[in-house]
Amino acid sequence: MKASIFLFIIIFFLSLPAVRGQISFSDTIRAYNKERIVTNAKGMAALTTWGFANMVAGGTGFAVASQDEWRYFHEMNAIWGAVNTGIGVAGYLRACKEIRIKTDAEKAYKAYRRDKTIYLVNIGLDVVYAGIGAGLVQYAKGDTKNPDMYRGFGKSLAIQGAALFIFDNIMFAAHNRSSGKWFTIMEEIRFTGNGIGFTHTFR
Repeated sequence: MKASIFLFIIIFFLSLPAVRGQISFSDTIRAYNKERIVTNAKGMAALTTWGFANMVAGGTGFAVASQDEWRYFHEMNAIWGAVNTGIGVAGYLRACKEIRIKTDAEKAYKAYRRDKTIYLVNIGLDVVYAGIGAGLVQYAKGDTKNPDMYRGFGKSLAIQGAALFIFDNIMFAAHNRSSGKWFTIMEEIRFTGNGIGFTHTFR
């Protein structure tokens, strides 16, 4: 259920029009770079919303839970919420700053490839998080000291890992849609010792 809510949040933010207006021209590095930054900003806004919701729900759940397992569950959700909120806010502010900076073609393309790599690596980490969570739940079956803690933390890790797996896959796919455009335009740019030669025919 939580993962499906996060999916809705991501889709909602990514479907919003760009704050600075829709890109009305094509086949330029400036347009592609702006599209990349706006996509990141929307993603970070979604991550911040998800994180803050987990902080509130986790804190409330921790305060009212009557069973130790669920207290641990909500505690871990609140911790993840705080971390995701911090990452989301920092990422959004970085995107807002980045969109005001002029950049050249090579730097813009490197930033595009960097973003794709980051989300791809995160997808692998998300699987690890979810796997650790599932492992903790299984471990609790044989633990006699504090099984409630392992079950609570494990369930939270599994859910948070699954939610972030959805998020990072969507963000990677959103950037990967532009892969063909970047490849085409970068093929038409010739880097020489004297600077950059651009051979694209604008439409």
